[in-house]
Amino acid sequence: MSSNNLKQQLRDIPIPSGLRERSKLGIERAIMEQKEGYRSKSKRIRRTVGVIVAGLALLFLSADLMNHNYVWAAIQKTLQFVPGIGIVKEDNSPSERYILKQPISLSVGEGSIMITGILSDEEMTYITMTGTESPRFIEKVTLVNAQGIEYTLSSANSSWSLTEWTSGFWYKGKLDASGNIKLVIDLKPRIEVPLTLARAETYSSYPEMGETDTVNGVSITAIPDRVGAKARISLVARHSEDFNIIDYGILGVYNHENRKLNVLDDKGKKLEIEHIQGSPVGEFYFKLSSDNAPNGYTLTLPEIGVIYKNEVSIKIPTEAKDHIDQTFEIAGFPVTITKTERVKENGLRVYLDFHYNDQAVASLYNFDIEGISSVAKLKATTGVIDYIEFDVEPGSKQVKLKLVRPGVIVRGPWQFEWSEEDFKVEE
Repeated sequence: MSSNNLKQQLRDIPIPSGLRERSKLGIERAIMEQKEGYRSKSKRIRRTVGVIVAGLALLFLSADLMNHNYVWAAIQKTLQFVPGIGIVKEDNSPSERYILKQPISLSVGEGSIMITGILSDEEMTYITMTGTESPRFIEKVTLVNAQGIEYTLSSANSSWSLTEWTSGFWYKGKLDASGNIKLVIDLKPRIEVPLTLARAETYSSYPEMGETDTVNGVSITAIPDRVGAKARISLVARHSEDFNIIDYGILGVYNHENRKLNVLDDKGKKLEIEHIQGSPVGEFYFKLSSDNAPNGYTLTLPEIGVIYKNEVSIKIPTEAKDHIDQTFEIAGFPVTITKTERVKENGLRVYLDFHYNDQAVASLYNFDIEGISSVAKLKATTGVIDYIEFDVEPGSKQVKLKLVRPGVIVRGPWQFEWSEEDFKVEE
């Protein structure tokens, strides 16, 4: 099978949303989350989510009446977390799976490249990388195993800005990644990186991997790790809803600065949060204490941003009209068209009321229009769409819009605590 066909399959396979972190197709979910986090930062929101498994949905929706962690523990078998890619793999029995435990930074000319994650198992090998002020058109990388056998990993996805880029490289099938291996990056001059992958640890439950908190039907596990003098926290979630988490409060919704994720030390000092471009949407760093005294850290996550797999088609009159009062629903949330205005020669401005309530468990705050170039003005106080504006055909009486990728805020707070011992490097 050609690499183009494989990449197309990777794009097209749907992922059950409730099992996303644990699915054998979890790689695609990680790819999409990295893209979404990157595009949210550049104000271009494009998201995708998978379909839900009906039988599991019924079970998960009833979990509020039971012990949530018990329900998930009963469903899952063995779990292995992949740092730097941000997924949890589930198997019926422990698998031989190799991972990159720590990111690797490389100097390239005046810039840098970071290898953020590697996963290699019997099904595939996947490598994620990010670069700053360095060549971004890397078509392939080569992995050379301990026996000297070379495997080519083709670029499966990439995104970039003027100074930064992120890319994933994929190989279908099993390769021997044990022992001392070498990664060759296809640049001029070429870069050779010696590395050793570690066997992934196996867990029987999410709370065994890290502190777990469940609020409003979303269970989040915070996995602590240490990279040099910094703590690395990886957030993974489980839920029964048909949505994909695009923000754990690290980047934050527009004008929700006071609702971003925060970490306090045991003296109440707020620590600076660092998110590395190209890393999983739920991964961040903060600097650990440099003194020898015991220290504690508290993470508070006030809200998360999600994208539902839901769409709706509506018709809007193209003439200027006040007091329209036309209401529709998307992802179960009501939206009212309040009025329309004509702007420029062929432009139509549509004012919307999202019925936003900052005390609700969840609030709709935006959506995309499929197939039409448009702009939106956001309300300064809430970040919710105030109006959308787009061109219409001259002489038309109405326009049909397909609204997709509704963005919703789900509120917590989720809270986690660690001591300095949680970040000690194993001898």
